[in-house]
Amino acid sequence: MPQNDDNSLLRDAKNLAKAGEELLASSVAAAKDLASPPSESELRNEDVRFEQKDIANGHVILTGAALLIVVWAIVGLLSFYFSYLSHYRAEISPPALPYEEGAPKLPPEPRLQPSPTADLHELKAREDDVLNHYRWIDRANGVVGIPVNRAIELIAQRGIPPQKAPADLVLSKPEEGTRLTGFEGKVEPEPR
Repeated sequence: MPQNDDNSLLRDAKNLAKAGEELLASSVAAAKDLASPPSESELRNEDVRFEQKDIANGHVILTGAALLIVVWAIVGLLSFYFSYLSHYRAEISPPALPYEEGAPKLPPEPRLQPSPTADLHELKAREDDVLNHYRWIDRANGVVGIPVNRAIELIAQRGIPPQKAPADLVLSKPEEGTRLTGFEGKVEPEPR
């Protein structure tokens, strides 16, 4: 492998330094061009022209004012129309029910429960009270509600009394037959 002599290395280093200086100089020139704003003569193109007066200011203001007047007129007409409809509806609507006039308005169902666990405990307590305690059902006729366990004991001792069948009760003997579905002959019969 041939070795480079000192002169060739020095020459390569000088060439590299010279290329770096040229690159740096061109970068600085490009940065100066970007930083300085272009002159008025560079921005002007004589081939491109535009009209000095594109729109008439008076016409724009008149159009805007007319549009604003039309919008407000429509809003005014609609407000009169809606007030007419509300009075018309009040006249043709049926009167309010008497209990609705003074009653507080409740939101529609389903209403939220503020405390579901407390409601469940209250429900269970009411059910336990009905199932496990004596209570009057109709005091005037002497009808009393008794606990479920006591009722079961009494029925087990006495039995269920026979009941009279209604006069129009007709019992028929069950007969074997087919189920009419409309698909007879079109599908396989059901297994028995």
